[in-house]
Amino acid sequence: MQILEVSVARHQDSQTPSSGAYGAQIVVVTITTDTGLSGIGFITGSPLSGPLIAQMITQVLAPALKGRDPRETELLWNHMYHDLLPRRGGDGLMRYAIAAVDIALWDIKSKALSQPLWQLLGARRASVPTYANCAHHLPVDQLAERAAQYVAAGHRALKIRGTRTFVTPAEATARVQAVREAVGEDVRLMVDVNGTWDVDTAVQQLKRWQRYNVYWLEEPVPPHDVAGYQRVRQRSGDTYIAGGEQHVGLMEFQALIDNDCIDIAQPNAAMTGGITDWLRIHAYASSQSVPVSPWNLQQVHIHLAAALHNVQWIEYFMADNALLEFQGNLLAGSQLTEVVEEDGVYLLAPGNPGIGISIDAEVAETSLVS
Repeated sequence: MQILEVSVARHQDSQTPSSGAYGAQIVVVTITTDTGLSGIGFITGSPLSGPLIAQMITQVLAPALKGRDPRETELLWNHMYHDLLPRRGGDGLMRYAIAAVDIALWDIKSKALSQPLWQLLGARRASVPTYANCAHHLPVDQLAERAAQYVAAGHRALKIRGTRTFVTPAEATARVQAVREAVGEDVRLMVDVNGTWDVDTAVQQLKRWQRYNVYWLEEPVPPHDVAGYQRVRQRSGDTYIAGGEQHVGLMEFQALIDNDCIDIAQPNAAMTGGITDWLRIHAYASSQSVPVSPWNLQQVHIHLAAALHNVQWIEYFMADNALLEFQGNLLAGSQLTEVVEEDGVYLLAPGNPGIGISIDAEVAETSLVS
């Protein structure tokens, strides 16, 4: 089997601003082969980063992949990351470019065996536990109401946002209090601050939140502050520290894990360079008994969670979440099926060969940028 073509398309939500809105642009990669099989990969970005990532794929990665066997995922990943742009040229936005291509390669690899990706990787379970992303930018009372609606629908774990770029620490505490009162004591409540606090703020906030039984605090300090992570975790009491959303590569996760910075690792296949690199991080975290809970990219991560023993659960963005509404509309073939159990909402592992991504032709036509 050989790669014939690597094509790239950028799609942008017409409802979002044209300058840097989160998730406003999706870069879709399609790889075709001489056997008729094709694979689709994607990453989300902004109108600023999307054109650069697309250019990296078309000008650097695509010429190097033509004629290669798409099933050789490890070999091709190392070639893209180490060989094409040596001296760390594979880092930065290039990791996103590699990720989109790598996801498409794994799509082909599992389609070639007529299996969903999760079965190719190990087939551990047919349904995956989730926690609901409830990080809506809503006033406190409306956020609490939305959280209560999620719980009424069967969710037993949910995450809200306390990011300093949106709310002050005092407002974050008000959100935690209101949501806890709305959902009751038996629901796991997580809080994400996206690396916008310093050590002292995180420690003081955790003291204030002891009465609210916060399950985890996510990304308490900036990603480069490994020592800060370590100090916060030493003082976090009964609250777990989760991190890794903004970290990439095995070495960065080794630093977090080896220095006792986190209780739960959160690698993202798009940010770290694709499924191939994600699997390395999962393997290391597993060897150190650190649970993995991938964030975002639920169409891909559900396969990894269904296949691998150390994935605790995946983050679930519902249709009412504006952060990923456009992505859900464009990637029509990747709709997920919910199953409500006594202990929460599960997602069924996809049944179609490959990753199960397909593109809605009408949405693609109206949103095409290039």
